[in-house]
Amino acid sequence: MLGAVGRYQDSLEEPYKMTPAGMWACSVAEELAELFAALELGRFRHFADLGSGDGRAVLLAALYTQATGIEADPELVAVARHLAAELGLSRAGFILGDLRQVDLSPYDLLFIYPDKPLAWLEKILPDPWRGRLLVYGPHFRPETMTHEKTLYAGRTLCSLWRR
Repeated sequence: MLGAVGRYQDSLEEPYKMTPAGMWACSVAEELAELFAALELGRFRHFADLGSGDGRAVLLAALYTQATGIEADPELVAVARHLAAELGLSRAGFILGDLRQVDLSPYDLLFIYPDKPLAWLEKILPDPWRGRLLVYGPHFRPETMTHEKTLYAGRTLCSLWRR
């Protein structure tokens, strides 16, 4: 599976893209695989990637649990759906839309590689929401959530948060 994602990544002119909802940047598939194993992702019922881009996090998460990507860019969603079908990952699904308009209550683990501060996300989380937020990268952290755990994906600092 990492090979299919790698082939797509190698075809990109740039490892990022401006989308209708913000900037998408590639996470590193090998780092995600390491992160999800360390997190014991299978203990979660439903994973959601907020701004899923080409779907790489969702595809890897679907090896452990039900996984959904939410992405505003139609081209990236088409790529993600194609890769999921090519790999036969029935537990991977993708929603084309603005994640600020999607009901997040079904998901007990939200994953984000943020391109901006997370106050907007904290405001739209359903009340009560008892899930976890996994933040990829050190740049932005939630203001009103409790830090639960720090993990590393390769050299990338990641953090797990709860309300």
